[in-house]
Amino acid sequence: MKKIKLFLAIINLCGGLLLSSCDDPATTITVAASEIPHANILRKTVAPLLKEEGYTLKVTVLDWSKQNDAVAYDEYDANYFQHVPYLNANNFEGDKELVAVAKVHYETLCLYASDLNHTTLQDGDTIEIVNDVTNIERALLLLQSHNILRINNWCYEDGEGTFKFDIYNPNSCVSFLEGYRNCSLTCIKEAQLCQSLDDYDFGVIPANTALTGFGSVNNATERIVLSENADPNTVDEYANIIACKKSNAENPKIIALVNALGNEAVKNYIDNTFKGSVLYHYENLL
Repeated sequence: MKKIKLFLAIINLCGGLLLSSCDDPATTITVAASEIPHANILRKTVAPLLKEEGYTLKVTVLDWSKQNDAVAYDEYDANYFQHVPYLNANNFEGDKELVAVAKVHYETLCLYASDLNHTTLQDGDTIEIVNDVTNIERALLLLQSHNILRINNWCYEDGEGTFKFDIYNPNSCVSFLEGYRNCSLTCIKEAQLCQSLDDYDFGVIPANTALTGFGSVNNATERIVLSENADPNTVDEYANIIACKKSNAENPKIIALVNALGNEAVKNYIDNTFKGSVLYHYENLL
């Protein structure tokens, strides 16, 4: 009998401990995020700020293709991986509609060096760029802004400003300038850019791809040779956002999350950690 009573006492004690450790839904904020830089930003800077306000931030790294569904179906309070144009094209209707509640950062395109002993672009160097047209144009504009090449006029010949590009013959689309005449471009699938960089002298790579593909943030940022001077309108349009259900936008937890992201500590972390590959661009959209 004594053993039974002792067993029941232990069960009750353990049950009490489990209940006491349960998260309070009123003060626990759950966010699904891409790993780098999104989850890093939340964990390193936002979580401590929210803790001071009495909130616990729980960040889960989740595949980007699942994040909007996860928030729409109440698995998370919010997500952090996309920009407004993507949300507009992939939103829900009715009570599952998502809204942007804050803009946080913009991911630039950068020129990365394959060899840390060769960080100045020279005549004859080889450059890999991504093979999708949207990022190809950005890559060429980056190189053009640093007087490495000029985009040939025929790329915009339709008169409507639509960019055209031959991914199989990329060098026909540009004219390299003095000092870079014998440089060359090769288009590579984005998922292979980091792995294949060893085969080229330099690569123009989207920041999120580089930050994950080079194994560490430091390994990526130390390779940066040139950064995109993005147009302010582009930065604003494509800034990565915090999104939540429209019905949840006035929840005190969401308001606290948005306010924390506007703290100077978040800007300092982004500036000091990502070295120009990620630009802080905060706007409270509530």
